[in-house]
Amino acid sequence: MASPATVTIGCKLPNGLVLALGETRHTLAGTRASAVVGGYGLTPVPADFWSAWSRQYAAFPPLQQGLIFAQPTVDKAAAQAREHAALRTGLEPINPQTPAPGITPA
Repeated sequence: MASPATVTIGCKLPNGLVLALGETRHTLAGTRASAVVGGYGLTPVPADFWSAWSRQYAAFPPLQQGLIFAQPTVDKAAAQAREHAALRTGLEPINPQTPAPGITPA
């Protein structure tokens, strides 16, 4: 469970993401994690680290698009993940029955 010194990060990137500031690194769970809510892997991260990282990388497209977000508690992060379950990353697996517009299976 997250404490006031941590935030829970939701990450919808398939393989997660390694957040780095200097020598400090935190690996975020992604959609292929063992526990996923609404397509987001949830990872606790120190709040001060997240604050610094999110300021430094504010223009990072996945952060701007809502594919990565932070909430103060696991419950709030899970609720936001469920609300944004339909958000697409563009990295979803291809459906072999309908691979793309204008393309049919052989």
